[in-house]
Amino acid sequence: MAFTYFRLGLVSVALGLSLEAQTKVERGIALNPDGAIRIYALVGSVRITGWNRDSVSIRGTIGKGNTFHVGGAKAGMKMFVESMDQRSSTASHLEISVPVKAKIWVKTATADIDVSGVTGSLDLYVVGGTITVNGNPSDVNAEAIDGDIRINGSPGWARAKSASGLVSLKGNSGDVTLSTVSGGIEFEGRTERGKFETVTGNIRYAGTFLPRGAINFDSHSGSIDVTLPEFIGADFDIVSIAGSITNKLNSTKPIKGRYGRGSELSMSNANGGTRVAIRSFKGPVSLMRGKQAQ
Repeated sequence: MAFTYFRLGLVSVALGLSLEAQTKVERGIALNPDGAIRIYALVGSVRITGWNRDSVSIRGTIGKGNTFHVGGAKAGMKMFVESMDQRSSTASHLEISVPVKAKIWVKTATADIDVSGVTGSLDLYVVGGTITVNGNPSDVNAEAIDGDIRINGSPGWARAKSASGLVSLKGNSGDVTLSTVSGGIEFEGRTERGKFETVTGNIRYAGTFLPRGAINFDSHSGSIDVTLPEFIGADFDIVSIAGSITNKLNSTKPIKGRYGRGSELSMSNANGGTRVAIRSFKGPVSLMRGKQAQ
């Protein structure tokens, strides 16, 4: 999701606070119901909550030596916490109430991001912090380097990736891509189009698929565990070049890989339907039987 940069108009509000000690901040700015908000912070936390008002409320504490700026108009606003010396930056904690349909962009260094009750678009970035989303945003784009990303709800579509952190989504979404390098991936719910990719992390999928979908799992050495209802309609194409395949969804047995090692399994379950491709280089793959997702 891309945001359009905007100029601060005549009705803009601008504030700069150079703080010698941790200081409380409390501000309010009018904003359209679907207005855009850009937030930048280094260390601490940013908590965002949706509410049914055409305004933004900012409360919190700004760490010693930091400068806080906020400004904007009804179409959009921005705020940021700037450190006079990034090597000794102290934590700032912001609690921000925004219109439910607002478009949110947040970037932090090691500040945790927590968003709940927002139905607009979310663009969230951290280096070493944790990203948590609760609710049903129209879309989520989240990225972390070392931190975890946890989405609880049903976004219209979701893109989330981390290098070493856990990436999880518990809920339903029509279009999902979750990826890591060494962190784990967890999904519980249902989707129509999904990509779950990691290098050395483990993938765990528990839920179901929407009919006529396309789902892809890809890992180099991590395990891939997929738990599905017994009568899920799906066509499976599974290859583990140097690893094993375990199928407890039905009675079809995997065969030895075409190069004399590893395992392969091609089958249809319950008359087929969703196309499911699973690829692993040397990690084990397991199909397990579970309960029907609600």
